[in-house]
Amino acid sequence: MNIPLILDGAMGTELIRYGLDLPLPLWSADINLTHPESVQQVHDNYIAAGSDVITTNTFRTTPWTYRKAGYTSLRASERARDSLLKAVELARKSSIDRVRIAGSITTVEDCYKPKLYPGKTAVEDTYGTVLEWFLETDIDLILFETMGNLEEIKIAMGLSSNLMQERWISLILHDENHLLDGTRLESVFDFLDDVGISVLLFNCNKIETTLDAVHSIDQKFSGTWGAFPNLGIANFENHYFEILDNSKFEAGIKEILYLDPDVIGVCCGSTPKHIELIKSYIMEIENASEN
Repeated sequence: MNIPLILDGAMGTELIRYGLDLPLPLWSADINLTHPESVQQVHDNYIAAGSDVITTNTFRTTPWTYRKAGYTSLRASERARDSLLKAVELARKSSIDRVRIAGSITTVEDCYKPKLYPGKTAVEDTYGTVLEWFLETDIDLILFETMGNLEEIKIAMGLSSNLMQERWISLILHDENHLLDGTRLESVFDFLDDVGISVLLFNCNKIETTLDAVHSIDQKFSGTWGAFPNLGIANFENHYFEILDNSKFEAGIKEILYLDPDVIGVCCGSTPKHIELIKSYIMEIENASEN
């Protein structure tokens, strides 16, 4: 059995469990500045549970999002940069030698609504700025996550093509055969095969959709892969706290593990306890394969 890297779990839903308010559009972005101790505690807990990779709390730390929240252009850029750099600092404070830091970037607009894609200029400006800020830090890799629009993916890959860091990209799906914007996955995989990504992942779909997709990935994509499904009982709705029960979680994660992923984790609704469970499943399967 290939021993996969364990990616950490959800940040936003953990912060909500801590009693913090995460209003849209900023979601968890400003918490880096207003409650840094809570962000660091989430990182600490995931590392203690067994995560090999933790993601910076930068899902929404963009000038675009801060402008949507009512900030002036100058103040939006300043606040977003301060939040991103603080997020990396908090992740690095929590990390230990074996743990890698992934700089998280997602879609410019709502990741569940690819039709809101704001156009080439807005995406280039946003990703270009965020990537420049990440270059000021000591992150280990860039993780483009919950990406559901092929045009946006192409821009992200183009702007990041000369980075020294590894590039991981995680897709959100409409179903097992289509990206969320309706593009057939074969077209997405063909493009990603050509641009030198380090890891292809699926994230933020329910486990059933994720399983349908990963079962056929070997025939469609030639590179390193992984998955971090959300724990919701439905795709794109009620996935924050209406989560599947432990028996379905165990069955689904073990089914993914038997397919030999290189990276495994969980998304919305997950806690450090779920990371502990994933680590235990890996050890269980490894021990069984040796006997």
